[in-house]
Amino acid sequence: MSIEYSRVKDQVRAIESTRPTADVDPEGHREANERITQLIDRSRLFADAKRARKVPL
Repeated sequence: MSIEYSRVKDQVRAIESTRPTADVDPEGHREANERITQLIDRSRLFADAKRARKVPL
């Protein structure tokens, strides 16, 4: 999981570094925030699925 965490963290940092400020481009800023949210949500779903496979039924 730590590898996945650092991969997501690096991707979020890359998006944040290229994200325009809200004053300059509000739409671009909003789209960048949406990409970050989707990336984090997808990562959480992946982590939940991985944990679910480890739980004995």
